[in-house]
Amino acid sequence: MIKLGIWIVALSYAPILLYVLLGPADGNPIGLGMLTIIGNFAGAALIVFGIVLVLVRRRTL
Repeated sequence: MIKLGIWIVALSYAPILLYVLLGPADGNPIGLGMLTIIGNFAGAALIVFGIVLVLVRRRTL
């Protein structure tokens, strides 16, 4: 779960970073920014959920 969350966060940043590097200078990538924000929140939620699962499993053993 934690690794999946990290991958989602990393992959949600990739389009905006590629646009900044390769896109036009006068562009306005609102959709890519929204994708980054949503991916960031989804990935962070999965990371937190994964950490909670790990802590619960350690506690029950």
